[in-house]
Amino acid sequence: MLLRATEIRSFQFPRDFGYHCDFRTEWWYLCGRLTSANGHEWGYHFTIFRRSLERWRELALVGLGIFSKTLRQHPLFRRYLVEMLESQVSQRISVDGYVGHLAVTSITDGDFVFFERGGTSLFNIAGADQNILNVWVKDWRLGQKDGKMQLSAHREGVSLDLTLSPRKPPVFHGVQGLSLKGSDHGQASYHYSLTSLKTAGTLLWRETTYEVAGSSLMDREYGTAMFPRSVKGWDWFGLTLSNEHELMISVINNIDGSVAQTSSGIMVMPDGSSRVFNSDSFRITEIALWMNPSGVRYPTGWVISIESLEIFLTIQAIIQEQELVSSTSTTVDYWEGPVNVQGTFAGATVEGFGHVELVGYAQPIGGKF
Repeated sequence: MLLRATEIRSFQFPRDFGYHCDFRTEWWYLCGRLTSANGHEWGYHFTIFRRSLERWRELALVGLGIFSKTLRQHPLFRRYLVEMLESQVSQRISVDGYVGHLAVTSITDGDFVFFERGGTSLFNIAGADQNILNVWVKDWRLGQKDGKMQLSAHREGVSLDLTLSPRKPPVFHGVQGLSLKGSDHGQASYHYSLTSLKTAGTLLWRETTYEVAGSSLMDREYGTAMFPRSVKGWDWFGLTLSNEHELMISVINNIDGSVAQTSSGIMVMPDGSSRVFNSDSFRITEIALWMNPSGVRYPTGWVISIESLEIFLTIQAIIQEQELVSSTSTTVDYWEGPVNVQGTFAGATVEGFGHVELVGYAQPIGGKF
């Protein structure tokens, strides 16, 4: 039986970099800003999602997407599939589904690419280790060696090979890592982040390989039935500021247009200490919108105000049109891309960069996670 996030737990590393088989859903998320020696600049984000396929019936839905249309429609195959799904043996096999997303944005060129891929833990096509950071989908992999993370992802003329070194310890969202999403028991996740990762490696872009360096952020979250069905989606901000602070804010949006009281944020100080704040502590005002060809509107500019910390920031998307259409994996379309930041912090001028993720604008996600 799957567990739910219901009480504070003790995190242990490197164990908690690995996968958590007792929970339905989790993800390993990275985003960052990279620069080459000639000044070419990119933003990137890389995510691997895991979902427990509690029954082979769910696995079959994944598998059917791989087989040819002719095979899917063949009556003998369909009869065999039904017999397999109804067998007692199939119900006892534990299988996980994995999905990888990779987006790279050339800030210099004003262009971006997005790739996705999926697989299951059957035959080790995709998987994760339980006690260390080692998760993969086919040849995409995020691992760890000698205290440093190693990211490798390659697809159709774009390639990332990065080494990421933590400059600050993990910080824990909510109450010591228990992050509430709804009012019912268990509508929560276990959630931590590494907000300052020194990043270096190579990036293949437009048939040229660049040596790159920069900074990244890692976000880790896992749980079972985290969000109530009343949730439409979320607006997530991960910002790195020039005064060595990092700011993360998650706004949970309800289907009825209200903002959930469980929305929250965290400020990470230069020494690695952190301060969690609730939805009453900040205000976000949209100042720009972009509409996709289907008429879905995404905000692409914001003002964030945290009066108690004297923080007033203007955030602007670098490419407004950066909607990521997930047609073959999660089937959840979302907007995500790099942003630039300008404003004031305790009366001093500050600037920065980061990523924003907008989920639920094209399709509501309540009940999916």
